[in-house]
Amino acid sequence: MATMSTQLDPPEDRPQDARDRESESALRQGASLSLRELFLVNHDRVWRLLRRLGVAEASVDDGVQEVFWVAARRLADIEPGRQRAFLYGVALRVASQEVRRQQASAARIVPEPEERVDPSPSPEAQVAARETRALLERVLGAMPQAQRELLVLFELEGLRAQDIAQIYGIPVGTATSRLRRARETFSAAAARLRATLRRVDGSSEVDR
Repeated sequence: MATMSTQLDPPEDRPQDARDRESESALRQGASLSLRELFLVNHDRVWRLLRRLGVAEASVDDGVQEVFWVAARRLADIEPGRQRAFLYGVALRVASQEVRRQQASAARIVPEPEERVDPSPSPEAQVAARETRALLERVLGAMPQAQRELLVLFELEGLRAQDIAQIYGIPVGTATSRLRRARETFSAAAARLRATLRRVDGSSEVDR
């Protein structure tokens, strides 16, 4: 499956505001991992996860900020070793809210400009990468959001069923069965898309 190659730099020079002061207060409570460490280690993962869960690229930065603001307020409560599960759990909620907002306002949204790519690959590689990402996005976009989340966490983020179960607070067996259904939904959606593309290609051949 395709992966998002875009990486964003941490906002090192962001001016301090009330939320930053809340973060400093959380740090003074003696958490085992500082907010800065948590941010630097997990920023790209959270950004990528939100994007893969369907958050529009223009909204991903805001989503990332929301995830880490929650982490700042709850830093002292995060158990050592469970930082990633905590962040992913928050990111899932943030993505779900944002995707619902996007769907509600879809009729008013102007299509985003075509994604810019790194000029270093060959033109053929750039086209192939764009097409692969577009196809993956179309298939994932046709899935129920809950199943999309599971598939992204397992197939794209590389989490184990045990990790996913921990994030959702469900038994491992339940996570495994839900993941199996998500894979079946993905396969069916991919098959429908392939059939549609074949019909379109076939029509193009006839037209020519």
